[in-house]
Amino acid sequence: MSVKPGAIVGRESFISRLSKNLGRSELAATPPLRIEKGVPAFYADRHLNKQEMLDLFIQHWTTLTGKVLLVSEEDAGPATSAYLVEVCKELEVGGVVRWEHEGLIQLGLDAYLEEHGIRVVPWKAESEQAEAPISNEDPAASNWSQRSPLLQAAEQCRLGVVWADFALAETGSVVLCAQGGNGRSVSLLPEVLFAVFRADQLVRRMGEVFSAMAANERYSNNWPSSVNIITGPSRSADIENDLTIGIHGPGKVYAVIIE
Repeated sequence: MSVKPGAIVGRESFISRLSKNLGRSELAATPPLRIEKGVPAFYADRHLNKQEMLDLFIQHWTTLTGKVLLVSEEDAGPATSAYLVEVCKELEVGGVVRWEHEGLIQLGLDAYLEEHGIRVVPWKAESEQAEAPISNEDPAASNWSQRSPLLQAAEQCRLGVVWADFALAETGSVVLCAQGGNGRSVSLLPEVLFAVFRADQLVRRMGEVFSAMAANERYSNNWPSSVNIITGPSRSADIENDLTIGIHGPGKVYAVIIE
């Protein structure tokens, strides 16, 4: 094999060329000392109280065009239900799919939504409401028709209701763990995401989420199939840098925080 003049051959030659371009006369015999490991101290030592984390989350969430409603513990059920119906009517949503989460069940959302003519599909396999919608497609030629009735029903809902496992103050993100009745399709298929969580579920940074999950038997003994971290509406600009909203997930996001 012929080698062109000036060509770099082998690892040592490659590193030697880099060192020369950096103004170093010879290769270092030992790797450089790594002073910092993990999160830098100035970042890890930063502390925020509960109100500061709440304000920071709201700031980031709304900057990314998300909308937030703060409700009190006593008024959480009626206030959240009324806000959800308001959002559905504003966006002309006729059906929602929701996590089978105890927190959402206690809010009593289903009865209020159905009272206003909005269909509710709970994410549970045995749900009687998860009947597949009528499709005009030829079953023999359609992969869609082969999916479970629950997934078909969820795909026809334009809004997904979830209870966030955690919320990140410094990025304005909600963390959703797919586990049991908490299907990831609920936050990925619909056009609109409606997330509910308590203010005491707020943490400052990402590392705190994984530390909490590792220490909690609910996660450590039965790890979620996926952990989705959602920061505002879905954004994509990988085609000619043309920003498009809502391609890989919801295009609108709402958050209800229970204080």
